Amino acid sequence: MAREILFRGKRIDNGEWVEGCLLIDYVSGQYFIHANGNSVNESDNVGEEGFLRFVAFEVDSETVCQYTGRTDRNGRQIFERDILKIGNEFYTVVWDEDMAGYTLAQCGVSMFSFGGFFEEDMEVAGNIFDNPELIEEG
Repeated sequence: MAREILFRGKRIDNGEWVEGCLLIDYVSGQYFIHANGNSVNESDNVGEEGFLRFVAFEVDSETVCQYTGRTDRNGRQIFERDILKIGNEFYTVVWDEDMAGYTLAQCGVSMFSFGGFFEEDMEVAGNIFDNPELIEEG
């Protein structure tokens, strides 16, 4: 089974989250997400080979996060830059270039390998964009 490649980002027009396939226009520098289930067949003529039009939403490039391929104890998908609650502690899911994998960080420092925890140990508490207070030092 292939792993699921999925991204999310906050829409420019209304600030809502959208999930799907990431599209980058390298000429304009704009980022778009083609939301799952958002394709429309352009042809109305029976028997005519139609073209598929993709409906994509422009997103703030700073908010683009990739799905880690894992879920929490409630079955919620975990994306990078999500804030996870493990026990009484909060951690941010980050991509670590040196480890070539996701890690859990506190105060900007990678603390643990993300793969070292079971789904039942983790709960998505929010993300760094909508809930920064969860990770701010008190």
